[in-house]
Amino acid sequence: MIAGGLLIIASFGFFISWFLMPDPGTTDTIHILSIVGQSRTSVLASIIVQISTSVLYVVSLFLLTRMSLRQKRSTLIGIILLAVGLLGLCSDAFFHLLAYFMTDNSITIQQDVVKVMVFMQTTGVALLLPIMLPFFIGSLVLAIGLNRQGVITRASAYIIISAFSMCVLNVLAKKTHICQPAPMIATLGLFATGQAFIGFDLLRNSNQKRSAALAYQYQIE
Repeated sequence: MIAGGLLIIASFGFFISWFLMPDPGTTDTIHILSIVGQSRTSVLASIIVQISTSVLYVVSLFLLTRMSLRQKRSTLIGIILLAVGLLGLCSDAFFHLLAYFMTDNSITIQQDVVKVMVFMQTTGVALLLPIMLPFFIGSLVLAIGLNRQGVITRASAYIIISAFSMCVLNVLAKKTHICQPAPMIATLGLFATGQAFIGFDLLRNSNQKRSAALAYQYQIE
């Protein structure tokens, strides 16, 4: 199934886009301007990969929709949520593009520039989150829906749940200072792995159906 292969590539691209971003997850304006300024080439590559990845996700969802329309409703809900989340994923790339431009040598970082970045990391992020969170929630719902259809195993759902659990533990660690939270890239990597497992299971299911069809055709002949 092409959808499975595209989902694997997209999940890998999702991880790479964040791996290329210095210190992902930080919202400190001064720190962001500093680290982006030191890694501008990497940040630009991250932006390109993130936008390209969003396109791959969209194509894979269109292909999955053909199957979900006549199957479990939970699968379709997962696809819808994931599609909404892709609006946030692609929009987030342009947040990064703004930071990239503001660290250009032709730009003098002064109070006005910092003020714009503060707005983007507070009010801007608050507006982005409602369409970004469905990307993660939708992936879990999709994994559960496809599993109920018997198309994939439960492995992807368990991995994505583990990513959510790690995120919650990180928040608690930051608030309580009991221990050092795990790097955000570890959580994102675990989440991307869960998505990739959906793709691998879709491919395996498709190959099994193809093999069964060939075996049946061979018996007839």
